[in-house]
Amino acid sequence: MTTWSYEAFESDRPGRAGITELEQRVTAKLEELGLRAQHAKVAMSNIVDGAARAVVYYPESFINLPPLRRISGWIKGDVNLKADYCADTERYKEEMYEGIAALLSSLSDAQAAKSEIAATAKKDGYATVTLWYPANVEL
Repeated sequence: MTTWSYEAFESDRPGRAGITELEQRVTAKLEELGLRAQHAKVAMSNIVDGAARAVVYYPESFINLPPLRRISGWIKGDVNLKADYCADTERYKEEMYEGIAALLSSLSDAQAAKSEIAATAKKDGYATVTLWYPANVEL
């Protein structure tokens, strides 16, 4: 199993300017990762009345997988956070981002590489990052 890490970004710029800033930072990170970027996971969300956030999950080493023959079933894993205030960046890292990195690191390389990720915007204190990963993978 490969260890997964993440890099988180945030922007306090309003509206589209904040999202554009995050898109540029995510793009730069993906370019920095080289071939490891082919299995990277990106989640972005804006926060009502707060910072927009993005997180890039990536394998610490290149994952070389043969073509998959079959994927059967999907499992949902998620991490939820109720932040006390919008700028609670440390809690985002400790509770949400690190929770998903740990989940990715616990999966087989094929499961982690083929997983899909999504994030919700925070409103009224709640935010969620969800990871869907294959239950079984045949190589």
